[in-house]
Amino acid sequence: MPGKLLKQRYQIIEVLRSGKFCQTYLAKDVTRPNYPSCIVKKTSETSSNLLPNIKKSLFREAEALKTLCEYNRVPQLLAYFEEDKEFYLVQELVEGHSLGTEIYPGCCWSESRVIQLLHEVLDILAVVHSYGLIHRDIKPSNLIRQKNTSKLVLIDFGAAKQAWTQVVTDQEKTYTTFALGVGATIAVGTPGYMPAEQERGIPRSSSDIYALGMMAIQALTGLSPTQLLENSETGEILWQQHVEVTREFADILSKMVRYHFKDRYQSATETLQALQPLINLHIPLVRQEVPASVTAESQVLPKQGKLVSNVNKVKPSLSIVSSAIASIFTLMAIALYYLLQSPSPTLTETPLVAAENNAALNNVDLVRTLKGHTNVVWCAISSHDGQTLISSSGDKTIKVWNLLTGKLQRTLTGNSEQVLSIALSPNDHTLVSSSYNTSQAINVWDLPTGIRRSLADDSHHVWSVAISPDGQNLVSSNGSGSINVWNMLDSKLYYHLLGHLDTVWSVAISPDSQMIASASSDKTIRLWDLRTRELLHTFTGHSDRVRSVAFSPDGQVMASGSWDKSIKIWNLQTKTLLRTLSGHSGYVNSVAISPNGQILASGSDDKTIKLWNLQTGKLLHTLKEHSGNVNSVSFSRDGNILISSSGDTTVKVWRLKP
Repeated sequence: MPGKLLKQRYQIIEVLRSGKFCQTYLAKDVTRPNYPSCIVKKTSETSSNLLPNIKKSLFREAEALKTLCEYNRVPQLLAYFEEDKEFYLVQELVEGHSLGTEIYPGCCWSESRVIQLLHEVLDILAVVHSYGLIHRDIKPSNLIRQKNTSKLVLIDFGAAKQAWTQVVTDQEKTYTTFALGVGATIAVGTPGYMPAEQERGIPRSSSDIYALGMMAIQALTGLSPTQLLENSETGEILWQQHVEVTREFADILSKMVRYHFKDRYQSATETLQALQPLINLHIPLVRQEVPASVTAESQVLPKQGKLVSNVNKVKPSLSIVSSAIASIFTLMAIALYYLLQSPSPTLTETPLVAAENNAALNNVDLVRTLKGHTNVVWCAISSHDGQTLISSSGDKTIKVWNLLTGKLQRTLTGNSEQVLSIALSPNDHTLVSSSYNTSQAINVWDLPTGIRRSLADDSHHVWSVAISPDGQNLVSSNGSGSINVWNMLDSKLYYHLLGHLDTVWSVAISPDSQMIASASSDKTIRLWDLRTRELLHTFTGHSDRVRSVAFSPDGQVMASGSWDKSIKIWNLQTKTLLRTLSGHSGYVNSVAISPNGQILASGSDDKTIKLWNLQTGKLLHTLKEHSGNVNSVSFSRDGNILISSSGDTTVKVWRLKP
């Protein structure tokens, strides 16, 4: 087999592993520059009566992987084909080392390190499970720590794993049996990591939760799962006598590995929610996702330190102090970055006067610069009546200004983290804000009184909020990749929308209150039916995270801004790309369309705002007065005023002149 050329493209170099139904090879792609390496897995026709089922499973799984392979925490599927009655899968070679080299007999991890492991793997499983897939073989050797990023990648998963099995042993080898009965499949897994229902050939999502829980217990105790005893009456795993951990963590692990699947957490998302308080306690903010503009300038943040593996019980009091200190240094770094790059802007005063709505702008005047925030300003919007401007900031406050005079009227406080996004109800009475909080991240404010209440069951790290034009619904997005839809009348959660593979940075609602657009780090924009929850379309074409999305006033056109430094204009009737606008030299963080549908505004990390003719794509003006990243742009309701917010801690108000 070495030397054989498959599909005139993939040349086999050497055998990596050989099993009963599958051989795994290292290969190279001879059609690409530098002949990049890849992995080829081959299943062969034999006399086995299982092969028809195996072939069906491979085809079904390959179709799912075509979508899942866009997720960078699993190997990319490069090809799938049949040749000479043999079936082949070609996958990306993940360079790194197996987690099995870190979790081994006698090596005991600290509680903090295991919590970090669970956090990372549960995030991966949440995506895998969202596509209806069950891994069936979670274990250390199926997790690769990437050489360049140190992030974990999950390998050897899905229904196709049914064909790639090994002889049964108790040393982390996979075995295969065939389970009979209604709904039964080939039972695939590894002794010690495989729960009872999986042994019967009826795996569930919670089967993966069980396997991950056993892997966590293995890391804590230094014992192989097969060395742990079971309660003879209940079947529950007896492990707590081998290690000292906090009661909260012990309860979570015990629920992950309960004997009956109904007694476990039913999803990775549910497990993450239970684990979140411990994640907040043990993993400093600097080790978690930070706001986009800070990530882009990561050299100013404190370097991450290695977590030391030991057997000692983590003392909550020390963890609280460590986490607090890390958070303080993170905020200091964020503030330092913006303060160093931004000289104090000059305050200018010009009366606000009306301008006709016209795409042919003769000039744009800076009316005034609003100063008062002490950290990056993430968002700034005007009220529907055109009298008020509201801004939200990394200084954890929301400021309410008189738009006509620039006078500060009120400062709203109560958030413990950066306020990332704000939205106003059509009657201007209700303000909704979202923050980087790990709990109570969405606040609803009565604007006339300043009274605040937090939404229950909200998600942490909520990056965007939008209120429907009819005032009935609130839509929010977060770092987990999910979208929540709420009833504005009673603040109750309607439903979740799942499908994005990574953080959803921006959501917008169509003018008729019937569609939701969402923009994500997975490089896509998704269009949803707000009433039926149906995914209407997925727009692709950006080559980096999509940071912002906006509807035109007639609901016929959508604009998206991306970290690939471009803006794309989409036809929502035909679901096609109309044009791509290029000109920014930095990430595009925000896009907005004027109320008359003639002008598109974009804000960028290059510290500029660009105004475009939406119909032709012609660049009309470039505004350069900000001295920091431009994080948001928005129009007043009459279209006469443009508002921008920036990392230079200011808000600028611009007058559009025809």
